[in-house]
Parts: sequence; structure tokens; C-alpha cells
Amino acid sequence: MDCFNHPATHAIGICRGCNKAVCHTCAVVFAKGMACSAECEQDVKELIEMNERGKRIYGIGRYQTNRLASGVLIWLLMTGAMVSVSGYFFWATGRVDYTTTTMAVLFLVITLITYRSSKRTGINC
Repeated sequence: MDCFNHPATHAIGICRGCNKAVCHTCAVVFAKGMACSAECEQDVKELIEMNERGKRIYGIGRYQTNRLASGVLIWLLMTGAMVSVSGYFFWATGRVDYTTTTMAVLFLVITLITYRSSKRTGINC
């Protein structure tokens, strides 16, 4: 592969901004990529930053944590709310409200499914 700007020179990589082949004299090298010129330099910096933000958001690579995914936490809060409503109804009337109890069980099942799915995919957002 030859450089886009210098056809007689072999390329050392590809610009992350425009995907052109780049030789040693044209390359502006970064820690995680290279640019072909000053025009592409800002684009490459932004692409690198977008990748790092995506890794932080989804908990990928060095940003991986063991905390629960936000979707699991939301379903867990909704389950707790329905259990509380069902418990309050039972305490206040002395009988079981099957609607809220069924919803609490349904929310618990959805919470477990969401938890297993987040662990299987490895995405914590």
C-alpha cells in the first residue's frame, strides 16, 4: 500500500479521519490512531474521544465494573414499590390484593431477566 500524498512511498498506516493511506512523513501519530494532515487531526481526536466515552458508558475494557446496570436498578425499584403497595394493602385490609401482588411478581421476573441479560452481554448502562 502506498501513501495517498506520496505514491512512491510505502504507507505505515491509515488515517482514522478519512481512511487514506499515510506514509511516515505525512502521519500525525496519536496514542490510538493517526491522521493524514492537520485537517483530519481534529476529527481523529474526536473519534478517539468518542470511543473512550462509549467504553465508559457501556463499561467496556478498563472501565468494566461489577455494579448493576441502570435498567436492573429501575426494575428493582419498581418491584420494591409494588411489594410495598401490596404489603400496605394487606396490612390495611387484611386480605391479599392479587393485582398488585401479580405485578410485583411480574416485575421481579423482569428484573431477573434484565439482570441475566446484562451479565450475559457484559454491558452495564
